[in-house]
Amino acid sequence: MAKLEDKQIRMWIKNNIRFDAKSDGSGLYIRYRETDKSPIWFLRFKIAKIEQRLILGRYPDISLVDARKSAAIHRSEILKGHNPAETKRELKRAAAEKAIIEQSAQTVSDLVDEFFLRNVDGKLKTAHTRRLRVNKYLIPAIGKLSIKSVEPTHISAMLNKITGAGAPTTANDILSHAKQIFNYAIKLRIIKHNPAAAFNSSDAGGKESLRKRYLSHDELARLFHTMRECDKFTRHHYLCTKLLLLLGCRKSELLTAKIADFDIEKAVWRMSLDNKMESAIDIPLSRPALDIIGELTAQRIGTSEYLIPAMGGRTGKKPHVDEGYLNKPIKNLLVPLMGDIENFTIHDFRTTMKTNLIKHIGADRFVAERCLNNKIPDMAGIYDRYDYFQERKEALELWAKFLNSCENGLDWNLKL
Repeated sequence: MAKLEDKQIRMWIKNNIRFDAKSDGSGLYIRYRETDKSPIWFLRFKIAKIEQRLILGRYPDISLVDARKSAAIHRSEILKGHNPAETKRELKRAAAEKAIIEQSAQTVSDLVDEFFLRNVDGKLKTAHTRRLRVNKYLIPAIGKLSIKSVEPTHISAMLNKITGAGAPTTANDILSHAKQIFNYAIKLRIIKHNPAAAFNSSDAGGKESLRKRYLSHDELARLFHTMRECDKFTRHHYLCTKLLLLLGCRKSELLTAKIADFDIEKAVWRMSLDNKMESAIDIPLSRPALDIIGELTAQRIGTSEYLIPAMGGRTGKKPHVDEGYLNKPIKNLLVPLMGDIENFTIHDFRTTMKTNLIKHIGADRFVAERCLNNKIPDMAGIYDRYDYFQERKEALELWAKFLNSCENGLDWNLKL
């Protein structure tokens, strides 16, 4: 039988001539089926009278000369009683096992980085906040451990430390993040079981319920008084806190607001789609809110586009003040000075506005919900597309007067 030639093989490829087998002799042949992207070299041989074949590689990656050399080497091994096909399978298994070992040697920190890169960064608006929390609580606890070595006891110890520090909500969040991260490791076939799977909210921070805390007229009056009297609570803190109360918005919405979003002439804050509800909304601005926005703008140092830029010209990942800018002063400075008062958070300002709008100002419940940029629930929210702008404007003007009475220690009267 005539031997194959390179020229001949190249001609078959050029003319797209397809075939099942063209022999070079001694069991070496080349295949070029319709389903083959390029010709494939095979070596056909028998062991114990059972015919087998071995893939040597693709042409032209494996030339005719190299294919003949490889076939000769394998035939020599066959004469010694070795099965090259079985040897190749063993090498593949060994390579797969090595890859698994290398994967299992990765640390949890490595896994976290890959998880965020593939599933969180650039895809979720909460990516930065999630990363901060994971870096603060999960990484110090189990970050240096290899992925396979993490046991439920490690998860339990991590959660106990967080709840012991008085952060039950954070513990719930970290447990949720841990479950997602280790589920990702299961998808990668690094582990078979999630070490955090058996835990639920009762093992972390407990079941979270909607907060019902709101500040009454008297409590708001005490808050304003304490803000003025506390030396370490700056004028800037005071303005930001009062603006949050006036607007009833989410803290993150105000911190990320840009000066260009505020139309001072028309007294409107044009909030873009980039908010928690992913719903653009025009927020009416009362006179006191406009005054504060003007003062905050005048206090800015530099050319930042944000209403509340990072303090002291610091250039970090965020160009505006971080989440703790108001949280810590209110918790650590104001609340201890307010005497026997139930603890409250900045988020409670929203409940405070809604409750007082309905209770003391007589606002419609739908109007109060829209003042908070909340979606109207159930079917009413589907069919009711009215923006309630004028009603919200009137309600927020009255709300500003209500806060003014609190700020100046006056009794509230709707007719004032």
